Amino acid sequence: MSTATTPATSVPLYDAKTHLSELGERAAAGEEIIVTKHGKPRFKLVAVDPPKRRPLPGSIDLGAAKEQWTALAEYDWFAPDEEIERLFGTRE
Repeated sequence: MSTATTPATSVPLYDAKTHLSELGERAAAGEEIIVTKHGKPRFKLVAVDPPKRRPLPGSIDLGAAKEQWTALAEYDWFAPDEEIERLFGTRE
């Protein structure tokens, strides 16, 4: 099984400096551009992978855990706990 790849475009350094914006757009579109100096490859211009985006709040399906988070959110955390007060002597 062979994988056909598009041959890279070779551009002299002077031309690359002169046409950098155009070459950058071509590279971003997926073309591989080899920049040469005195006929020898020096570097190549290629597209970068797009940055990974973080999921927006609420966009992740928590499944069953969602109900647990809802229960925690609805708990009255500031209500007095009679057992703790009794254990530590704050309630008679």
